[in-house]
Amino acid sequence: MELKSADPFRRPATFCNPVNINYQYQPGYRGRESADPAVVLYKDKYFLFASHGTGYWISDDLAVWEFIRVDTAKYPDFTLFAPATLVIGGRMYITHCQGGNILYSDDPFDPDSWVNIGKAYDWNDPAFLYDDDGYVYLYEGLDRVRPLHAAKLDPADNMRLVEGPVAIFSSDHDNRGYERHGNNNEDGVTLPCLEGAWVNKLNGRYYLTYAVPGTEVSTYCDGVAVSDSPMGPFINCDNSPAVFKNTGFMRGAGHGCLFEDKHGNLWKMDTVSISVNHIFERRLCLFPAKLAADGRLYVNTLRGDYPMFLPHDTGEPFTQADAGLSLLSYGRAAVASSSLYGAHAPSCAFDENMKTWWSACYGAEGEWLEADLGREYEVFSVQINFADQDIVPCGGRDNGFAYKYTLEGSRDGEAWEMLVDRTDGRDDLSHEYFELPSGTRLRYIRFTNRGIFPAGGKVAISGLRVFGPPQGAAPEQAPEFRAERGVDERDMTVTWTPVRGAEGYIVRFGVDPAELHTQYQIIGEERAEIRSLIRGVKYHVTVDSYGPGGIAKGTELQYV
Repeated sequence: MELKSADPFRRPATFCNPVNINYQYQPGYRGRESADPAVVLYKDKYFLFASHGTGYWISDDLAVWEFIRVDTAKYPDFTLFAPATLVIGGRMYITHCQGGNILYSDDPFDPDSWVNIGKAYDWNDPAFLYDDDGYVYLYEGLDRVRPLHAAKLDPADNMRLVEGPVAIFSSDHDNRGYERHGNNNEDGVTLPCLEGAWVNKLNGRYYLTYAVPGTEVSTYCDGVAVSDSPMGPFINCDNSPAVFKNTGFMRGAGHGCLFEDKHGNLWKMDTVSISVNHIFERRLCLFPAKLAADGRLYVNTLRGDYPMFLPHDTGEPFTQADAGLSLLSYGRAAVASSSLYGAHAPSCAFDENMKTWWSACYGAEGEWLEADLGREYEVFSVQINFADQDIVPCGGRDNGFAYKYTLEGSRDGEAWEMLVDRTDGRDDLSHEYFELPSGTRLRYIRFTNRGIFPAGGKVAISGLRVFGPPQGAAPEQAPEFRAERGVDERDMTVTWTPVRGAEGYIVRFGVDPAELHTQYQIIGEERAEIRSLIRGVKYHVTVDSYGPGGIAKGTELQYV
């Protein structure tokens, strides 16, 4: 699919993770959260439900979402964790974690149409599957010791329990490196939390994705297991984890849903870890997925926080979603009106880490942040990611909060052109992404706050990210490298020689040399310590180099 020039008066051609919705301030939290997403296609619209919601979202394209508020006094279940949803005919069902009830609606466009039919038993982190035999299968579990379970329900009898619950899958961190806790799977003491089950029937088999080791760490991921029966048992797949995003701007991707878009392509929406202000400070992310010819389920997180094409009716998104844009703003020189403490310097908005941020000293109008890209570039899009610094804990989603700001660009640092004007902004969107008019060129970019910051917080930005077509020289080549399996087979060390023109490197590996989708993005080093492997499984490894001028893909493979 050819990248076309952006037009501010049409719907976007691309999107950029994190998913841009009005994330909620939870009572008692010092940050926003929406997590554990459940997406379902209903009457040609996408419905998105998430933890601790006061409603849900509806979209035509998976990029622009409209929030539908629910009366939570009437429907308190919507405020619980981890929703699961299902459509049978024209009826939509939803249930939640924490022993939530099952509700249904024959018109979910109307938020007052839900009917509570109770529950078969108490569950945590549920998921629904409607099978060809006319029964609904419920999968659930949230524990550091106990396995996941499955139960059979009868939708013709208000989801009466027919069979189960029975154990279907257990954790095994002694053999699966990705189940070890820690931001790099380095903690062998803390038991992993096994949760977030989701099951899809694909080509006659049942695929279970499950989340480990914990929502608060950068190694939060989804393993995958398979069964020939909806009631299991499920056998872990050798290409687990199917979803892994330990590095880059967004870190951690687990506990979500696998669903088909309008064109029959698979997508995975998952939970992103921030967990700085609060353990449940989280966002959502969306990646293309596929079932390969060999029966393995893959999710492509490569450059998963760079712009991607929205679902379209030509081609397939797994290899064609990447819009091919380069990040132009990493590590650029930055200045600001003020900065709070040493840990929140202007450079933190350009370090490609959503867990760090620039914070001004105040939340008032007029605070600004400016960066020099180092040279003039053609720019296709800009993403601004706001952070929460010193907010007043508050609950509720439709509470009048809105970001008000302007983004300006300049070629010389003297004459400024308006790129985005949100002076009168009414949206509470913390991860806005803008495609700019064709031919936009700039060297400098400047953000200026134009209103009082939400929730009494200080003006704070975790990422002011600028994207454009590859410009300048690409890295000369992919690096020469060496991959060595550790004495503990769950570990691997990859080292490489620096490449001229490289800004960073991407280590890719997998069990099939044609499907190397598990990846580590490394900036500023020539070494990766990887601890997410499975004992007894052999891996193919390669290393790419990249920069503003493009990517040099690794062609050499090593087998470890």
